[in-house]
Amino acid sequence: MSYSSVFRSVATVTVLSVITRTLAFLFKIYLSRAVGAEILGLYQICLSVFFLFISLTSGGLTTVLSRKIAESDALGDKTGSLTYLTASLAIGMTAAAVSVGALYLFAPYATVLISDERALPLLRIMLPALLSTTFYIIIRGWFWGTKQFGAFSVTELIEEVLRILCTLLLVSGVVSGINGATGIAVAFTVSDVIVAIIVFVMFLRKGGKFRKFGSVGEILKPSAPLTVMRVFGSLVGTALALILPARLIAGGMSVSEATASVGRIAGMANPLLFAPNAIIGSLAIVLIPEMSADNVRGNYASLNRRIDTGISLALIVSGAFLAIYLALGEEITLFLYDDSQSGLYLAACAPLLLLMPVNQIVTSTLNSVGMEKESFYTFTIGTIFMIAACYILPKYIGIYAVIVANAACLVIEVIGNVYLLNKKIKLKLGFLKTFLLIAVFAFPCKLIIDWVYNSAARVDAVFAIGAAAVAGSAMYFALCYVAGLIDLDLFMSRVRKRGGARSRGAVIGEKNASEKSLSQS
Repeated sequence: MSYSSVFRSVATVTVLSVITRTLAFLFKIYLSRAVGAEILGLYQICLSVFFLFISLTSGGLTTVLSRKIAESDALGDKTGSLTYLTASLAIGMTAAAVSVGALYLFAPYATVLISDERALPLLRIMLPALLSTTFYIIIRGWFWGTKQFGAFSVTELIEEVLRILCTLLLVSGVVSGINGATGIAVAFTVSDVIVAIIVFVMFLRKGGKFRKFGSVGEILKPSAPLTVMRVFGSLVGTALALILPARLIAGGMSVSEATASVGRIAGMANPLLFAPNAIIGSLAIVLIPEMSADNVRGNYASLNRRIDTGISLALIVSGAFLAIYLALGEEITLFLYDDSQSGLYLAACAPLLLLMPVNQIVTSTLNSVGMEKESFYTFTIGTIFMIAACYILPKYIGIYAVIVANAACLVIEVIGNVYLLNKKIKLKLGFLKTFLLIAVFAFPCKLIIDWVYNSAARVDAVFAIGAAAVAGSAMYFALCYVAGLIDLDLFMSRVRKRGGARSRGAVIGEKNASEKSLSQS
């Protein structure tokens, strides 16, 4: 795939991803206002358990499936993709069925883990969605590996739209006897089953079919460390939703206060913190099949360029949010959620935006080149530190223990993964310059944002937030341009070149039409 094709694919995935995440973000705002932080916290507890088991049933399968398909296509094997898909579905659906049965069987004992027993009835309602979610996630992995990025992203958008519609219908109490937290849980399961049906129909229309599989080992072996990594990753969310409330309660909070704190982190602050992933995630999605193909062909020069460019672009995108959150965290969440405490947390954890994009691209690269086992080691060490910090520190620093835990985990992962990747591919490490410059740019941009906000707040608070964010972003991108991080001249030359190509195409088309008209005369 050429760089122009990569750009178009990233643009397609990004647009659809931005729409999806914007809808999800607006929906979180609605939920926080409609049901409050406490019920939102109960829902987040259930989601953490649910996604923990989704990581177990399909966590590593989709990445390995997409990589295997890309490698098969690069080597000229066009039939291997369906064989790998069938094997992945057999593994994933078996794991999902076992998980659902085990969870229903041991649900009465879940109070050992879940600090708020009000979440248990909601969890039981959501459990059947483990089967439907596992099914359509693996099918989406086939779309991903075959580079059908439009279909891949559209299914994600469909999932979000259906979840919002079902939740709006059921939370409002339109259906008798279903509302509030129960309505959210029922809507989650119903919408999930509908999504699975739609994705399956799309799969058939795209020419998909199932083959007799014989590649279970080729899928299962590399996916095992990835699955364990995803399970550990979900345990991070589980640590927030299960361990953290218990430790906050032990530190003196009431059950309601602890549950609300988790709701503020997971349901209010984190959607804002992860906003850059709408673009960074799109970049990783498109690059993984390309990097897998480069690796299997032994084209390490191209692979190295993709890594360096990908990390630098991800840092630039993430840095655009850094100064805004540092300066306006409290004001933004007060406007969006009518809650200032979540904004204090957002501002405090904003510096993590420098580490998150580096870790995301480097981890994706390791998975693309078959180094799942190596990345598992650093991930395990980082996760152990994170869980330990979430258990020990809340007694001393309360909810801010989550920031320290995440920072420790990210530092360990980034250093370890860059070292491991550098052993296989001599990295250029050009992204270090971008990293340092963006860290420096954050300070003057924050000062500008503070000044503009304080000046405009006398007129209107909402206007002040918008004006300050625009001023800060303008200064940030100007600094990036001056420092050479953004090549605007190259971008404009390509735009002019493409515009010229379209004009020449139009002239040629008119000439051909004229000649055809004369010949017919």
